[in-house]
Amino acid sequence: MATTDEMRTLLERYLEAYRKKDAAGCAACFASNAVLYSSYAAPVEGRDAIEAVHRDWVSEGAADKTLDIVSAGADRESSWCVARFSEGDPPSEGFSLSVFERDENGAWLISVSSLSEYEG
Repeated sequence: MATTDEMRTLLERYLEAYRKKDAAGCAACFASNAVLYSSYAAPVEGRDAIEAVHRDWVSEGAADKTLDIVSAGADRESSWCVARFSEGDPPSEGFSLSVFERDENGAWLISVSSLSEYEG
């Protein structure tokens, strides 16, 4: 089971890659068969497709992107977190729900992520 600290570490690695406009680095935080749902793009499956979507996102993205875990949990078979994200001026804000799985080396990766923009 992923701890909140382990999830936070992975999300920080993702943010660092995003801020550096490194689409491959962003995609490396996802499992090879991960699925990404977003209100910003059509659903994509697989690390290569996730990298392709991120190429567009990081080229337009802001260096001030944030991700803050607001809720997290785990049971014997899965781990998850809800994070609030924000970037840009005026900020684009929303929430992500991510499910995590371990890779063959025991490291946590995102297996499913769903992003929803929040207009409030």
